[in-house]
Amino acid sequence: MKKIQIRPRIRFVVPFTPEETLNRIRSQIEKDSVPFTGTFRTGYATIRIPEDEQHYWSPELTIGLEKHEKGTLVRGLFGPKPAVWTLFASFYALSSFVGFIGLMWGSSQWSLGLSPYALWAVPIAILLLGSAYAIAYVGQKLGHEQIETMQAFLKETLAVSEHQKIE
Repeated sequence: MKKIQIRPRIRFVVPFTPEETLNRIRSQIEKDSVPFTGTFRTGYATIRIPEDEQHYWSPELTIGLEKHEKGTLVRGLFGPKPAVWTLFASFYALSSFVGFIGLMWGSSQWSLGLSPYALWAVPIAILLLGSAYAIAYVGQKLGHEQIETMQAFLKETLAVSEHQKIE
């Protein structure tokens, strides 16, 4: 089993044109036996777990297709659903803001000779940031099996071997 990463990426070259590559992915997704859904645009695809099989931590795979001298460069980024990503980004920003305000207010109190009680916001913010990171890590671990399934599906669909990876 590979190391758990926040927003893992894949990158490889296939010997097809970007249009052929996208059509191969689309035709496989449209088969009833495939456990994924997808949306497709010129040069891009997003692969998702069907709604009835999704959980809060289910990943999405966003794929970009670019012309390459040997065919098509396929770049994939695994990430959470946009709502989950936005929630965590907002939580990180809010926690950082609270820590910064606490640091500024507390240092002002201290410089004025007052009790710097606002400095308590700094370790609390650090604890909140660490907790959010830990929760995101656990979520990544819960979605790891689905990530591996999506990655295997893409490699099988595009007939990718290990020597084609560019990482």
